[in-house]
Amino acid sequence: MTPKPPIHVVIVDALNLIRRIDGALRGFSKTETIDAKQLITLSKQALNKLIKGHRPSHIVAVFDGDGNNWRKEFYPDYKANRKPMADDLKALLPEIVSQWQAEGVNSIIPAHDEADDLIATIAHKVVQHKNQCTIVSTDSGFWQLITQGINIWDHFSGQWVHHEQVYKKFSVRPQQLIDYWSIVGQSGNKIPGISGMGPKAALAILAEFGDLKTAFSIDNPEHKLITKLQKNKEQAQLSYRLVLLKQNIALGINLRNYAYIAPAKGMPLK
Repeated sequence: MTPKPPIHVVIVDALNLIRRIDGALRGFSKTETIDAKQLITLSKQALNKLIKGHRPSHIVAVFDGDGNNWRKEFYPDYKANRKPMADDLKALLPEIVSQWQAEGVNSIIPAHDEADDLIATIAHKVVQHKNQCTIVSTDSGFWQLITQGINIWDHFSGQWVHHEQVYKKFSVRPQQLIDYWSIVGQSGNKIPGISGMGPKAALAILAEFGDLKTAFSIDNPEHKLITKLQKNKEQAQLSYRLVLLKQNIALGINLRNYAYIAPAKGMPLK
């Protein structure tokens, strides 16, 4: 009996890739005008490099919804300081999706959900079935998934994200990241954390107690950090909920629709 070929699903954080390329092009040309042709060309080159390097059996590009997601509903200030996507880039996205499809890469474009939760859900389901999964993104929010055996690839630095990189940047282990962000917050997403408790306090708590659950269970009024942490438990729990990626989003997709099939040679592209 012929064994089934191994499944390797590559998930591209689409807007992360596109906006990084667009930002570099505008910065290089020192103009606010989009270079649509070059952006499309470079994005397709990036996809082909990923396909050649990672040899996926399946590949999917995941986009963000309209921003009216559960985090925004739960916490209205979420991403309130985030610079909106440029109108010219937004208008170009349907063409990019079409061009990527011609390269053999289909996309998921949700109505409201964030790409982060969709990507985490797909990745979780893939590794649950003992298959290989690689997320392509520079977003450190995905680093919390490393402990599940999910691979993270930084296309722009050309390297895998390992436990060592997590520790080098945050001085915590991947399994402590959510607790760490629950204390210090995430300024880029306007997730508050605990006011007056920065990285130094968070590292001290996690070094001593390992995780927030343990720290919250300590009964020691003489411990200043624990006392302050427990007084702000609701704030920490709010931040925890915001930084934790959902892995149970209803997808309504069939992975077979994202099997990678190389475009036929000589096939004209749009």
